[in-house]
Amino acid sequence: MSLKTQRKEEQALAGLTREQLLRSYRLMYMARSLDDKMMALLKQGRSVFHVGSSGHEAIQVALAYAMNPGSDWFYPYYRDLTVCLSLGVDPRDILLQFLSKKDDPASGARQMPMHFGDTNLRIVTQSSSTGTQYLQAVGTALGSVRKGTDEVVMVSSGDGTTSQGDFHEALNFASREKLPVIFLIEDNHYAISVPVEQQTAGTAYDIVAGYQNLQRYRVDGTNIPESYELSREVVQRTREREGPAVIVADVVRLVPHSSSDDQ
Repeated sequence: MSLKTQRKEEQALAGLTREQLLRSYRLMYMARSLDDKMMALLKQGRSVFHVGSSGHEAIQVALAYAMNPGSDWFYPYYRDLTVCLSLGVDPRDILLQFLSKKDDPASGARQMPMHFGDTNLRIVTQSSSTGTQYLQAVGTALGSVRKGTDEVVMVSSGDGTTSQGDFHEALNFASREKLPVIFLIEDNHYAISVPVEQQTAGTAYDIVAGYQNLQRYRVDGTNIPESYELSREVVQRTREREGPAVIVADVVRLVPHSSSDDQ
């Protein structure tokens, strides 16, 4: 392969090296395999609940790559298994939480499965009443700014949660103060069993228009190079205090909403 051809290929892959691409694949494969394993364990009566991430993996790997684990802050939602693995959470620790073992480092088995947390990596666990994480993330960003740091806060949800008031309160506050928050909306076009056209007056991307200082993006969340290129740009701009950002990532949900749902 000529140097010119190699450079063209690297440009098409958003500058990702072969090693980074292989690591991305391993992380996505690991998340998918854990999903399958946990569902099997659930059917054996070894656990009580599971929320799958299958179909959401690529954008999660990409955004985690672009941020700084242990320095930046993360408010993932229950479908963000791949975010946590990409930040450095051990798969064993995921299983300890899923199986409600006392050695679970996230909460000592006090939290529900798939409610992630890691003190060292600054992964903050969320409530089962999804949406509460938005304002908590904005508060963390405000504290970081007042301390004079360059920390960025990532907070995520599915498209259904954008119908809640917490989301718009958080957007309004973050936009007014130009806080370094990245809102990742993983749009699989279903809110539990309700399709987006019955859930939202417009798309998740449409309804965030109108907030001043707010960066707004849409991306194919199943495409690693595209997602990584955008994530890198968004994180840099947010870190430089150009304002908060919303990334609406189009993904697919390959499993039921949760183990309690029969789709």
